[in-house]
Amino acid sequence: MKKERRCRRQFDDQFRLSVLKDYYESGCSYSEIARKYDINSGNIIHWERKYMNKCVPLSSDIHELEQQVIMAKKTRKTNAAVCPQPLSEEERLKAENARLRKALAYSELRNEALHEVLKIGKEQYGIDLLKKAGAKQ
Repeated sequence: MKKERRCRRQFDDQFRLSVLKDYYESGCSYSEIARKYDINSGNIIHWERKYMNKCVPLSSDIHELEQQVIMAKKTRKTNAAVCPQPLSEEERLKAENARLRKALAYSELRNEALHEVLKIGKEQYGIDLLKKAGAKQ
């Protein structure tokens, strides 16, 4: 099976700028705009960097929109990180229960491994490292 090879498409500056303008005005993600125009999202990112480095003025309105998009993305990230959804009492208890069950399973496994080490030490070296259970004086 041969893969169909896509031919490389050339985009003119007018098209690139219109895509960037749509990206800034709509506030959509790169992938949403890429699907809309049937292009790769990497192209949009590349064009954005290219025109920023060349300092091509897209217009002051678009520049303001760009700043608003950047601020909106930053606030969306910080709000998600700072304000997680509050859990109900039941959900919180279930999460704590699951965490404690995992901790117990780990402790039991660790205890079993340590007993195996003591058993191997006694067999190989003849030394009993386990404490004797008895009355303390």
